Amino acid sequence: MAGPSSVVLMSGGIESAVLLYNWRSSSALLHPLYINYGQRGAAMEERASDKICNNLGLELSRIDMSAVGNKFRELQHGAKSFVPLPHRNLVILGLAASYASQVGSSKVALGLNKDDLGSYSSASQNFMDSFRSTAASLEPPVTLIAPLSHFTKAEVIRLGKRLGVPFADTYSCMVGRPVHCGRCHQCRSRQLAFASASEQEPAGFYER
Repeated sequence: MAGPSSVVLMSGGIESAVLLYNWRSSSALLHPLYINYGQRGAAMEERASDKICNNLGLELSRIDMSAVGNKFRELQHGAKSFVPLPHRNLVILGLAASYASQVGSSKVALGLNKDDLGSYSSASQNFMDSFRSTAASLEPPVTLIAPLSHFTKAEVIRLGKRLGVPFADTYSCMVGRPVHCGRCHQCRSRQLAFASASEQEPAGFYER
């Protein structure tokens, strides 16, 4: 359950869209929030998040932290791979908890699926449990929930299909171009999950 008032972290991707659609018929007051931390796909992610919210008559709030990502890009100059925000869930969840206190929400919802749980340190079960305990100790307390953490990505897609989620409006690519590259880790994960769910995406969704 979303509860009386919940902040929903938006990524423009499959999971956050399914979270919103799953709660659309509830009496909960939802506060969708998108945080730009300088990731390459930020513009497309934000656009997708806005589309999803508009479909449900919800207003998307935004926090722009792109300057942080730009600074880290300078610090990592010459590195083989750029990480715009190391340990990002530590920062994002902290901001979401602060935002929740400003809008009078008692919960923060994160669209983390079973496949992603433990895929990096700030998505581990240990981290989530530790942050959940910290957030609960705040005044007023904030409850961290991850309703999809027991679902695989394929299962999330099946749920979304039943809920009528317009997956063509979602965005997952790490490259940040208007058309999904089809080659990055997130695109491959998405393709494999749709195949596992026996679902097809629209023609032309990926670059050839």
